[in-house]
Amino acid sequence: MVASLQHRRYEPKAASARQWQNPVLISIGALILITLTNYISIAKYVNQNEKKALLTSNNNLPASSSSTARLLRKANSLTSYWWPSQDDGGLMAKIYNVQHPADCSSPSTKFFVLRSLMKNERDTRGLTAFAHAASSHLLHALTDGDKFKKFGSRILITDDVMWPMAKNCANGPETRECYFEPLTNCKLSDVDPMNTSNSSAFLKDSSDEYDRSIRTLYSARKKWFRLTGQKYSWTGLGGGDIDHSTIFMLAATLAYYLRPNPYIREQIDKRLRQSLPADIDPDRTIGVPIRRSDKCYGHTLEGSARGELDCPALDVYLSGVKQFVDFDPLVENVIVTSEDKAACDEFVELVKKELPQLRIILNVGDVQQGTGSGSMLEAYVDQASNEDVVVSALTSMHMHLRARYFVITSLSTWTSTIAVMARVYGFASEVYVHDVGRNRNLFAALARKGCEPLTGERGK
Repeated sequence: MVASLQHRRYEPKAASARQWQNPVLISIGALILITLTNYISIAKYVNQNEKKALLTSNNNLPASSSSTARLLRKANSLTSYWWPSQDDGGLMAKIYNVQHPADCSSPSTKFFVLRSLMKNERDTRGLTAFAHAASSHLLHALTDGDKFKKFGSRILITDDVMWPMAKNCANGPETRECYFEPLTNCKLSDVDPMNTSNSSAFLKDSSDEYDRSIRTLYSARKKWFRLTGQKYSWTGLGGGDIDHSTIFMLAATLAYYLRPNPYIREQIDKRLRQSLPADIDPDRTIGVPIRRSDKCYGHTLEGSARGELDCPALDVYLSGVKQFVDFDPLVENVIVTSEDKAACDEFVELVKKELPQLRIILNVGDVQQGTGSGSMLEAYVDQASNEDVVVSALTSMHMHLRARYFVITSLSTWTSTIAVMARVYGFASEVYVHDVGRNRNLFAALARKGCEPLTGERGK
C-alpha cells in the first residue's frame, strides 16, 4: 500500500518529464524564451533612447515613442533632468497651443506685451519673483483680463529689453531667452507698435480697463500685476474655477515660464547627476531650501532688495526636520540648499550633530552667491557669471522635486514655489510642509497644504 502511494506521488513528475521531451512543447518553450529576450532588449533600447531624447529634443520624445515610453521619461529621470512638457498633455499642452498660433501676423491674433520696468537694470527681483509676475500676466493674456468668453485669448510676449539676470549672456540674447524657451513662436515684429492708436494701447496701471478689441496691449511698467479671477475660463473645462484646482493652474503657468532652453537643460542635467545619489527615494527625503541673505531684515548687501523677513534661526529649521523624522522614521535623506553659504554650512553641521542617521544631499558646485536679487548677481562671487548663478538656482529647485517633506518659510516666494511645484510635479507620492515663516496669502496656503485658505484663514 505504501509502495503504491509512493508510486502515485512521483508519477506526475515522471509524466512532466516525458511531456517536456515532446518536440512541440520544446518549440513552444523556445518561442516563449525568444519573445521574453526580445521584450527585454526592446525595453533596454527604449530606456537608452529616452535618455538621449531627453536632452536633444526639447524635452519631447520622438514621435515613434509609445505612451508607455512617455510615462517612463519621468520615472527614468529620478537622478537626471526632467521638467513637465507640452507632450504630457493637460494644462501645459493647452498653454503651449494657445501661445503658438498658426498665423502670428493675422489681424485676429491679439497680443499682450509684457514690458520691463522703467529702470530695468536696477530691477532687484529674483528668479521666482520674475516667474510669478510672468505667470500672472500669462493668465491675464489667456483670459484677456477675465473677458475670455466674449473676446478670447491674447498671446503673451516679452519685450527685448535687457533682463538683469541675463547681463553679459554668453549663449543667447540678454533677455530671459538666455536661459529659457521663448514664450511663443510669434515675434515682436508681429505686434503693433505703441504709436498706432487704432490697433494698440498701453496700461498705466495693471488694474486699468481697456478696449478688448485692440489687437496689441502693452503692460504697465510696474512690478505688480492684475489678478485673474476666472483662471479656468479659457480652458473649455466645465465648472471653471469652482470645480478645478487653483494650484494646478498656477503650477502650470510657472512651469511653462521656467522651461529651460536646451543649453541650460544640459547644465542642469550634469549637476543633478553629480548631486543626487543613485539610490535616492523621494518618499524618504526631506527638502530644506533655506532662504536668507538679502531676504532678512537688516542685511547690508548693496544692490539687493530690502529685507522682507525676520529670518528664523537655523535651529528652528532643524526642529522642523526632527518633526518629520519623528513622524516618519523611514526618512533617510535631507536635501539642503541655500544661496547663503554660511547658513547652509552651519545647518549641515547641525544635522550631522543632531541627526547623524540622515544622509545629507547638497547641490554640488552651487555658486551660493549670497543674494536672491537679480540685478547684481555676478558682483557677489568671484569668477561667477549670471549663468552660473541661474543654473545653480534651477538645479536646487529641480533637486527639491525629489523630496516628500519640506521645511520652508512661505514669506519667501522661492521656497513657496519649490513646495508648490513639488506638490504638482514632484517625484514623491505626497507632500507635507512645515512652514517656519508664515505668510498670509493664497500662494503661501497653496505651498503649505495645496489648497486655498478657508474663509477668514488669510489673516491668521
